[in-house]
Amino acid sequence: MYVSEHGPPEGDAVVFLHGSMVAGWMWTEQVAALSETHRTIVPDLPGLGASGAEPWTSFAGAAETVGDDLAVRTPRGAHVVGLSLGGIVALNLAIVRPELCKSLLVSGVPAQRVAGTLRLVNRLMASVYGTSVGARTIGRVFGMPDDESMDAFVATANATDPSAIKAIVDEVASQPLPDQLGAIRVPVLAVVGDKDTSLARAAVPVLMDRVPNARGARVPGVGHQWNAEAPELFTDMVRVWIEQSEIHPGLRPITA
Repeated sequence: MYVSEHGPPEGDAVVFLHGSMVAGWMWTEQVAALSETHRTIVPDLPGLGASGAEPWTSFAGAAETVGDDLAVRTPRGAHVVGLSLGGIVALNLAIVRPELCKSLLVSGVPAQRVAGTLRLVNRLMASVYGTSVGARTIGRVFGMPDDESMDAFVATANATDPSAIKAIVDEVASQPLPDQLGAIRVPVLAVVGDKDTSLARAAVPVLMDRVPNARGARVPGVGHQWNAEAPELFTDMVRVWIEQSEIHPGLRPITA
């Protein structure tokens, strides 16, 4: 698995897990800012991006792969940040390798099975993702903020194993959240943008109910890929969470 690492080796470690159809480059703004004070670790998940040659197996399998790397790279553990697919993998990591997780921050995680028309749309996107025209179309749907991000999105599509995307789409459709959420013991902050999908918005109260140490918050005025929409706020949110275990004042806490 390809992993990039930045910042001072002695710094408190932060792992960034990317979403589906993208790769570690999606965290460029956050890594640049946080690497001044923290050790940042950014994998390309199996089957995706620069790890395209490594087979995708499942959410739990990706968590095991990340855990194997972290056990060598930072055996004392790290704070783990995940968006969308990365959030699902982060939750699985806290279950299968709890000793490697100091805290979790997850955003835009779907809560329940995807049914009907949306499942068909997701499969259609997966089927055309590997073409340059298809990747650019999906990139526009995903809201790539500039030409550089769009070029990175297309390059990721070209490097990614198409079967990995189809498998991820199918697993999200059938069982996005792991059954053992109650086994997670580290602090968890689950956030969602006000403009994210209904599936993602529904996940926060589910996580707050099923994870013992979970807190929730909404982010005003942003959608799914909001680390690119509001990069400074996202970075500041991460910093406040990992350094103070608090919810950033720019977010709206969700009460149970």
